[in-house]
Amino acid sequence: MSANANAMDRMLSKMSKMYPMMIVMGLMIVAISFIIGFVNSQLAADYFSIDKTTRDTLASSNLRDDRGSIESVGLWLPYFKFLGLGLLLGGIVMALRVIIDNLRDVGEEVLSNLDEAKRPKLPTPPWYALLMPMLMMVGEIIFIVALIIALGLASNARTLFGDNQIIDIDTNAGLTSDLSDIKTVSAWLVPLKFLAIATEFLAIAIGLATIIYILSAQTKTLDKAFKVAEGGN
Repeated sequence: MSANANAMDRMLSKMSKMYPMMIVMGLMIVAISFIIGFVNSQLAADYFSIDKTTRDTLASSNLRDDRGSIESVGLWLPYFKFLGLGLLLGGIVMALRVIIDNLRDVGEEVLSNLDEAKRPKLPTPPWYALLMPMLMMVGEIIFIVALIIALGLASNARTLFGDNQIIDIDTNAGLTSDLSDIKTVSAWLVPLKFLAIATEFLAIAIGLATIIYILSAQTKTLDKAFKVAEGGN
């Protein structure tokens, strides 16, 4: 392993020890999302408790503001919640890295008891082990990008549904275009967040595969080492 690869490996090992913080952050975001969703549901309940005729005419600016808020939160909140889930999954990935490092440390400690001349070399992690943190970070970036785009859509939706001309949207080309843009972007933004989830799960799968590989390789190495030690005795 090159010096650069060793430096990166040490950096990843240090970063992985922050997994409790990522998990806590993820839980906090999910909890905040629940609270915001609950408040928004109460606002929606109040809004839709008003008779349809009054709602359709958007008789007051308060009604328009309420509708804009409901539509806006409905657009960005799912992506905020998925960011929290992404942090939880990222924390799991980092915890797997800690397990991998601990397995390697235990293997080195056991082998250190043998004579250096007879000590077999500890097997290195498989090449795909480096993909685990990379995929985790790619997934987190996708979550963040999706949330930023969703916040932009939410801002447009608040403006659109807060416009007193919204009742004439069918005859207003500008408002129709804005609504079309929101629907179009939302259509591809939804699968984007699931791509991020899939990326995080792939990182977890690679982490588990790496653990299985290390356990298998170290078992064979230690078995060989014990046989050498017994032969020496």
